[in-house]
Amino acid sequence: RLKGLKYGLGEAKFHMDGRPFKGNWCNAQTDGPALRARTLMKYARILQTTNKEQARNLFDQVVLPDLFYVQSMWMDPHNCDIWEESRGMHFYTLLAQQRALEEGAQMAETMDENWGFAEAAQQIASRLGQFWDQKSGYIVTTRNHTGGLMAKTSNLDAQVLLAILHHGSASQLGSHEMLATVAKLIRAFDRLYLVNQVQQTQINGHWVQLGVAMGRYPEDVYNGDGTSRGNPWSLITSSVAEYHYRLALELLTAAKAEHTAEFAQMVHWQHAWGLAEYLLAVGDRFMARVWLHTDGDHKMYEQWDRSTGFGRGAVHLTWSYTAHLAASRARHLLLEALSK
Repeated sequence: RLKGLKYGLGEAKFHMDGRPFKGNWCNAQTDGPALRARTLMKYARILQTTNKEQARNLFDQVVLPDLFYVQSMWMDPHNCDIWEESRGMHFYTLLAQQRALEEGAQMAETMDENWGFAEAAQQIASRLGQFWDQKSGYIVTTRNHTGGLMAKTSNLDAQVLLAILHHGSASQLGSHEMLATVAKLIRAFDRLYLVNQVQQTQINGHWVQLGVAMGRYPEDVYNGDGTSRGNPWSLITSSVAEYHYRLALELLTAAKAEHTAEFAQMVHWQHAWGLAEYLLAVGDRFMARVWLHTDGDHKMYEQWDRSTGFGRGAVHLTWSYTAHLAASRARHLLLEALSK
């Protein structure tokens, strides 16, 4: 256990030697304990099949403190968002916390324990509807803003998309609200970045259509090195591709998947196959956009310059690669479904 943590398990940044970073940084980030708990519970569930005692020790010593932290902190309106810029109640953070508590309750049940995680998850679920802004026509990213960045006047942010991809259900993925939010994001960034005027590129000797280079939020000023004007992000563009692939897969498996009335009414089921193929093609356009702005040696940058398209910001950012791999995996699953 590390000492001197001002924000407890929500401490977001450390030096390489383990000391907490005490400079100017947005703390606490309470999505972290939820993500950590979800990850380690996956491992604990595997251990339960081979070594129940080891699984229980992992849960009690590592997972349980994180879940108690989430249970006690989710209502705090001063927590930071995943971009480490804004304080308030954030859609991404709440959805991550809800899923962690739900999974924690399920695992506790297998151990004949009850710590009230299910009740806390239900309370969070009852709050998520407040993020739908009927007037704006999309899911906003933050409610009860209490500090930090004040310039995000639209409250339109790609972290809502990331929340659904990382923690959402099938019903949330294909909901009217999510479809509208993704459409708003694409339209906003299409006209914002000069690079989006390039709409085709050659891959292996063939001309292919390009999707929109996507950023974090329209008012972004972080340019990868400092502040001026924000740029498109690799991980967001890959995530939009993943969204289209997963949406198509849900169409093909709707008979077995949880889905909303709005999702079911999107298309007559006899046309689901054609719509899935269309969504595959749209997703491929966003993947082609990532290909265009990725170095020949596959080195990825955090951002692409909004005017030139060249890489900017952090090199080899893990999230850039994992987002692209997640999209590739979703595409593979969709192609499998279409081949059956």
